Amino acid sequence: MRYPMKVQEIASETPPHGSMLPVHSFPVFDNIERDCPDSNPGHSLFQEWFFFCRVRKIGDAPGTEYIYVETVVDRDTCVAFAKVYPARSAMNSVDLLTSRVVPFYERRGISIQEIHTRKTNEYWGLPPKHPYETFLAASHIIHLGIDERGKPHNYLCRKFYELLLKEFFPLALRRHFQLSLSEIQKELDTFVDAYNATQMKRRGNS
Repeated sequence: MRYPMKVQEIASETPPHGSMLPVHSFPVFDNIERDCPDSNPGHSLFQEWFFFCRVRKIGDAPGTEYIYVETVVDRDTCVAFAKVYPARSAMNSVDLLTSRVVPFYERRGISIQEIHTRKTNEYWGLPPKHPYETFLAASHIIHLGIDERGKPHNYLCRKFYELLLKEFFPLALRRHFQLSLSEIQKELDTFVDAYNATQMKRRGNS
């Protein structure tokens, strides 16, 4: 889908514009490296969506559109995944798992044990009717809620999202006058693949 439009509002936490880091320079997550012991890949994943920006269409299609970023981070390896969507929904949350996360672990012969999420409508509901709950149940993945009273909830996903805000999106958006989610996703996949390769190399994995 191509959006001939301009960015109207970007989430307030967006850092100043910068250039994309070369692959070898990806930063290791501050303060969470000790929480990524690489002891059990795929055991505990964290998932969260973020509002990225609001865009105003130009020309024949006036109105406002929104862009959200859905993320998943592995607690034990800091391997991460992300996709952009025009809305947040349970189906989009499932799509990230089926299109990126599950295939990644299946190629390595690893079973996902549990996924942690906030208790919002995108992730929680009755399994027979709720797409996300149904998918996890059918995949034998344990669904756990995040205790938001302690450490900032889902800080692993937030750290990864902040990395995307700083190192990926500014350059990606400058390259596209017409905003195509599919084109941005292709570049995002390349960025995430390079990031994951760096994380796994640092830990001696392939």
